[in-house]
Amino acid sequence: MDRSAFPRPCGRISEPPRLNDFPASLRPALAALSPRKKYLIGVSGGCDSMVLLHVLHQQGYQNLIVCHLHHGLRGKAATRDATLVRTTAKRLGYACEVERVQTATAARRDKKSLELAARDLRLNFFATCARKHRCPRLLLAHHADDQVETCLFHFLRGSGASGLAGIRPVSRIGRLEVFRPLLTVPRSTLAAWADENKIPHHEDATNTSPVHTRNRLRHEVLPAVLRVMPSCQAAILRTADILREEDAWMESLVPSPPTRLKTRELRTFPLALQRRLVLRWLTQQGVPEAGFQETTRVLSLLNSDDGPAKINLPGNHHARRRNGEIFLEKF
Repeated sequence: MDRSAFPRPCGRISEPPRLNDFPASLRPALAALSPRKKYLIGVSGGCDSMVLLHVLHQQGYQNLIVCHLHHGLRGKAATRDATLVRTTAKRLGYACEVERVQTATAARRDKKSLELAARDLRLNFFATCARKHRCPRLLLAHHADDQVETCLFHFLRGSGASGLAGIRPVSRIGRLEVFRPLLTVPRSTLAAWADENKIPHHEDATNTSPVHTRNRLRHEVLPAVLRVMPSCQAAILRTADILREEDAWMESLVPSPPTRLKTRELRTFPLALQRRLVLRWLTQQGVPEAGFQETTRVLSLLNSDDGPAKINLPGNHHARRRNGEIFLEKF
């Protein structure tokens, strides 16, 4: 891959801490994570997750289960990643789970995008590891640049407050509690610390491919914005913090949706509450990639109660309205 196809990134999220201070800067994020407890940690073999693994080892976390999923997409490079993760885990004295899947096959079978199929396979893999090791806690290595790119990506897609709040430092995925202790750390700091401490890692060539929208945002759009507004990354992170707290408050106002929605009751809610309630309902009912468009289509069933009505949804679902109720069926 010719990296010269992209402009060089410019600007920084914030002034990175001195490298000697970097592990100490993580103490607030690690304060709630006892070194005596057991944790799963997702390790791809890239710089970010390898740094997180080594920092936690340095900080005395002895009960880590290293989890690596080989997606079957990058040939020998992916196999080298799996080997690196396995040997590193062994050298550090950690248990290691490595599984290989065929993401492309799963995407075709389930009629999903490659990215969505890969994400779902990762989540299934982590859930399997959690059951096997009886460990409901997962550590991931998302960092501050990931946060900025996520917020910008969601903004350009027309997301609401929940999307603009970006990645949560602590969240739940099924029964797993997910922690992201690097979320305030710039990528540049992680790369510098890896170089300083000779942390072995592999760079994923697909991270520079202009085929992926996220990569074009990272290498083209964000550097252009930074040339105009050098402080925009810090501003985006601050906005994400504000919206995350406001979104949590608004979500607390949303009632738990029943299996069937009553049209008469739903019409009495403000539009913002209707949207949040329907989106939660779609998510709980297992509709994949539910978002604004799917929510709007369900709400269109409120327009009239005259006769049956049906709209199609992703994942072979459709929503029906009958006898004053909206419910889901699979076909």
